[in-house]
Amino acid sequence: MRIFENACDDSERKSKPLSLRLARFVKRLLGQKSTAFSEFGVRWHLDFPDPRRPVWFLPGGRVVQGWIVLPENLAETLSDVRIVAQWQPEFELCHPLDIDRPDVVEKIVSAPMEEAAQRVGGFRFTVPPMLASFRLMLVLEGESWLLREIRLDIGNDDCGQQLKVLEGKQGWLFLDNDTNGSVDQFMGRMRLTKSGLEGWDDYLHQLENVADGLPWALLVAPSKESVMGANYHPRQEGASGPMHQLLTLDVSKDVVYPVDELKALGDRAFIPTDTHWTNEGALAATLALVAKLGVDENACRELFKNDRYKSKTMSGDLGNKLTPNKTSSVDVLVSFGYARYKTYDNGLPNFGRLLVVEYPEALMAGTCLIFGSSSSYSMFNYLCRVFQRIVFVHSAGNVDPDLVKAVAPAYLATQTNARFVVQIPTVAHSLDKVIHQKCAQLDEKAFEGVREKRIIASDEYLQTLGLLRWEQIASSHLV
Repeated sequence: MRIFENACDDSERKSKPLSLRLARFVKRLLGQKSTAFSEFGVRWHLDFPDPRRPVWFLPGGRVVQGWIVLPENLAETLSDVRIVAQWQPEFELCHPLDIDRPDVVEKIVSAPMEEAAQRVGGFRFTVPPMLASFRLMLVLEGESWLLREIRLDIGNDDCGQQLKVLEGKQGWLFLDNDTNGSVDQFMGRMRLTKSGLEGWDDYLHQLENVADGLPWALLVAPSKESVMGANYHPRQEGASGPMHQLLTLDVSKDVVYPVDELKALGDRAFIPTDTHWTNEGALAATLALVAKLGVDENACRELFKNDRYKSKTMSGDLGNKLTPNKTSSVDVLVSFGYARYKTYDNGLPNFGRLLVVEYPEALMAGTCLIFGSSSSYSMFNYLCRVFQRIVFVHSAGNVDPDLVKAVAPAYLATQTNARFVVQIPTVAHSLDKVIHQKCAQLDEKAFEGVREKRIIASDEYLQTLGLLRWEQIASSHLV
């Protein structure tokens, strides 16, 4: 199966004898633990980070920079060597040796400049600024070798305010310097490891077991970069990334990834100054999801054909990070709003939120249980007209099996965002624990916000829905 391939393998690259020679050479070399690289003609050096030098930060994070020099007889393999940084077992950063280092050629290699340059490869990339440690490895032909365990004293580092916004073309903004490595994912430099792919394989199989015959699907909201990047992103898109890897799994047949549907909308798919899709983008995702759940897509289109939209100026979660704030115009749905049909809401912000929407005139009877994320909210305007009752848990695809049993839905959906794919969800989620933890973290201002959002329902109603247990946990903290 393909899930066990090394994350830095290039499926299009044919095996080369010289590359295999270098792989065997390095494996033998690194097996000589007491012997220096230089004795075998391989030299490498890490410029940054270095405790003897000031830290170096770029907008994307902490700089990792260095070089490798190969022996003359293996110079042609340089283009196949990769440097990998890993700080979580599920994913890694994978970079080629594509930085010219004339300083190294001049000082280290005793050969004519043109010949020497073919043996010297430099690397420079960034890792999250608050990362305390990571492993630096060399990867070639599916095998990897540890170069160094790097530990950082982040307590003394002044990393400044790392701007989390990347300004693209024609006013389009994109996420930068986030913990999920959105830019590296887009450029194909961040990849799921064997462990990460196995984790997704396990999750999808377990999700199928939890569904136990119910119509179910995982909706992955495509990143803004994957849809709008070709036209507006300032970086070059890579050939592959975590989402592409996920879709190669055999069990990915139940994954809904509406990237083509969103691309068909053009500039109407995403908000220029926000990470999220527009209302029209949410509609496209809704239609793709309900079709996977077995609902007649044409009947759903009839539900929404008379919807009206109006242009609105907004800032968004990217635009409001700039000074002054940057705004954009976007069409928003004005003819229908799900908020008036909410019958229960525990009011908690983000993870731990539990809410119910009931729309009596919906196309399908029964309950659709959704374990989703922030991208789900704009879908409620459409989903509640398809399914008579929506029960939503903000969990980014993490599933609480106790809640599934208690609600006994007719349909089960999980939803996460493509940039979160490096974080493997679980089907052993505990909403009880999350509610306890979230309430314990709220300050007085946050408590006031929760109380304003809360919609209280009777115990009898919640008992009928199978949700009373979780409301009692929330109310024990909030009343």
